[in-house]
Amino acid sequence: MTRRQRQRIKPTAATHFPSLSQGLDLNQNVYMFTQDVQLAVMPIGGRTEKHKDFNVLLNGSQAEREKAEQLIGEICRYEKHDLKSMVCNAVEEISRHIAWEGCAVYELILGDDGLQHILNFTPKNLWRLPGCYVQIIPHRDWNLLKKKFVVVPASRIWYLEMPQDLGGRRGYKSVLKRLRRFEHIGPEFWKKDLDHGVKSRNFDFQLYTRSSEIYDGQVTRAWGWNRRDWSQERCTEFFTFYKLIRFKWAQAMLREHIVAELNGLFTDLGIKSELKVVGLPSPEDVLQTERDLLEGIITFAAASDRVRL
Repeated sequence: MTRRQRQRIKPTAATHFPSLSQGLDLNQNVYMFTQDVQLAVMPIGGRTEKHKDFNVLLNGSQAEREKAEQLIGEICRYEKHDLKSMVCNAVEEISRHIAWEGCAVYELILGDDGLQHILNFTPKNLWRLPGCYVQIIPHRDWNLLKKKFVVVPASRIWYLEMPQDLGGRRGYKSVLKRLRRFEHIGPEFWKKDLDHGVKSRNFDFQLYTRSSEIYDGQVTRAWGWNRRDWSQERCTEFFTFYKLIRFKWAQAMLREHIVAELNGLFTDLGIKSELKVVGLPSPEDVLQTERDLLEGIITFAAASDRVRL
């Protein structure tokens, strides 16, 4: 379905709330972390030089594969014309929503063409009740959206969140909340003093930066996030690559989770097709690389080549 055709599909739920889109949180830590989580969950553009056996497959009859491919194509942020790049873009798009909100929510809409269509909408102010989801419209958006709340049957909602092995939605949102606690460019009182040309006394900026880095490492320990710091100024070469492997394990977990959820969606819609992504390092493969590194069986470079896409 082309982007113009997609615009004709009218969702029941509000796709976004203008009043809540103002003054977005641009905390540097949160921005970098969420960008890194979604980056290269799948090979960018559907191409990878490190894993020659990478491929994307859809099993089933041609008619069933076409139904599955149509849904995957509608999830894509950009129009794609081959299955491999389409699946990569769709998984990237889903991971983008999960990275920012801890979950991704889509409404399933039966079109006049008799096909199921799928549209993403905001998870903000969304509540799950028995048999349905209720979306509460913020007061400032009542006049614009012409409604105060929306009720959508649960059968028409596809909801997926961060896998439990990565903390689930609640644990992941807690990580984002804690990352917002400190700004690496300095605390608010220090920045205000700078704006007024006042030199803060009894404040050690270097100590503050060091403490913030330690704190961020503790908060994102399960992910192994390196804060885009490859300098090895404050950690060993071994720990640098160990964190890389942990982060790639987390991304592999997220990738497999999204593919499994897509297959679950096909089953719920009666589509007899299965999506398979082969040739990329699985979470088990990444953990084996971690064990080999810990035992000194492989070099840092070999470990990196195994887990990178």
